[in-house]
Amino acid sequence: MKSFGSKELIKCLKELGFKPNSQNATSHLKFSVPDGIKINAGDRDFIMIQTNRREFDPHARTRQEQDMLRK
Repeated sequence: MKSFGSKELIKCLKELGFKPNSQNATSHLKFSVPDGIKINAGDRDFIMIQTNRREFDPHARTRQEQDMLRK
């Protein structure tokens, strides 16, 4: 799988319709799920992304992809 960093991931989330929430004094961004997406009971209605990463490790990439696919 091709590696990616936080800039690429944020761009991808915005293109998919995720909406960034304002965050202060943190190294993470919170993205709300696009409107019209049904969330299963027990799942979060947002995704947290760590910023300022040039490349995510393979485990983090897999976890983030699974998070996006569940939404």
